Amino acid sequence: MSDITRRDFLKFALVSGALYGAGGLPDLAGRARAAGFPAPAGRVLVNVMLEGGPDLRHLLPPPFDPDPQSFGYRHWQARAGVHGITDAPAAWRARWENDYFTLEDAGTGFGMLRSCGWLKRMWDAGRVAIVCNVVGASSRNHAHAQLVLEQGDPDISVNDTERPGWGGRLVAASGGNVLSLTRSPRNFCYGPLAGEGTGRSGQRLVSAPDMRQFNLFRPSAEEASLSATSIMSRSLFSYYAALDRSGEAPAGIRGLLDMERSIRDLGDALDTRLAGEPLPPSLAALRAGEGINSAYFGLQTANLFDALLASDLLSLRVASLEYGGWDTHHSQRRRIERNLEDLFGDGRAFDLLYQELPGWLQDELVLVFGGEFGRQLRGNPDGGTDHGRGNYMLIVGNPVNGGLYGTPYPEEELARLGTKGADIEGRTDIDAVLAQVADFVAPGSAATVFPQAQTAQVEAGVSLDRLFV
Repeated sequence: MSDITRRDFLKFALVSGALYGAGGLPDLAGRARAAGFPAPAGRVLVNVMLEGGPDLRHLLPPPFDPDPQSFGYRHWQARAGVHGITDAPAAWRARWENDYFTLEDAGTGFGMLRSCGWLKRMWDAGRVAIVCNVVGASSRNHAHAQLVLEQGDPDISVNDTERPGWGGRLVAASGGNVLSLTRSPRNFCYGPLAGEGTGRSGQRLVSAPDMRQFNLFRPSAEEASLSATSIMSRSLFSYYAALDRSGEAPAGIRGLLDMERSIRDLGDALDTRLAGEPLPPSLAALRAGEGINSAYFGLQTANLFDALLASDLLSLRVASLEYGGWDTHHSQRRRIERNLEDLFGDGRAFDLLYQELPGWLQDELVLVFGGEFGRQLRGNPDGGTDHGRGNYMLIVGNPVNGGLYGTPYPEEELARLGTKGADIEGRTDIDAVLAQVADFVAPGSAATVFPQAQTAQVEAGVSLDRLFV
């Protein structure tokens, strides 16, 4: 085989395609079904990585309090520049009253941005858990902290890049596949190698940056038969099909041929399924980047809808999404509120998605939102915030037992407000939280997915085993 055909085959079968490992794929025979959503094989986790270190206290600040010694006064004093308002109590009060909902849980008041209407309704329905003071990495390094979050292990080093992610470990325990809806799969998606060792595998990973363009290229009837792309596609398809039938493919090529065939089989099945299930107009608009700031996340949201329409074909148990742009060292108000509205606002991503999902399917979904670290307590001179450590984590969905898990505004922070670099104190380790999610999605899996979670720190008085109903 010539070098050029090897390169072209890899391009067709790997880069444009989407099976990092075909072992987890279902048998596609007999998959005809009535229109609508199939029942998933089990509960489905949707993990949304907020890359960059989101300041979720901007979303969930303390209520303004006119007492100069109170948390609700000193917080707004320390953050006035971040909110783009003058350094005056009247301006802080106006910002609070005009732009935030006043919420309460068990006597603790807190705020939520009014632009996040869908999240507010989910909170009112008891379907939002706000886990406070969560910490992963002890450093403020993006690369290290992202590894810690996506592998779910606070003890790993910045060089441990080839270990499996917790999403991949979860499907290794539960069965099924991780579906990556991002441009390239995140560390979260990779599972463990079979047998001993600490490496990672894509055996149960399906990558689908565009569900409606999943299949390998095949010329349409309308396409010019003499176009270069059509000629190359037909030639490669015929060549590899003949090589496959001959049974004489070299050992090093056999796996690639199997993968090419698996991609085409799954792609054909997805094409057939989705051709009979057009996107609702609202999600078609998101897919086209309309009505949302991030066209990329609009596409991911539409892809998630399609994935749920084809959950049986994909053996879907875990979906991986991402939203970037949270490293708000400057102009935080404009930048972060645009992002938050995309995720949680009326007529935006998850609001539109949930409007199109039947209630029984919503009951099978749990959404996890988190970033690699939080931000510092005080704003900086550029209207932003710098890297911190502790943060909030949001767990959302019909099966969630909503409420505050932890103290959202510890009084001890007041003594540190004047300290350079002060941030939210981490009181609950991320693996303690994620182990509960894993056990909900696949009961009994936490012991293997997060074996170290039994010794993880949890804030005093917090019962994470209440996260789900």
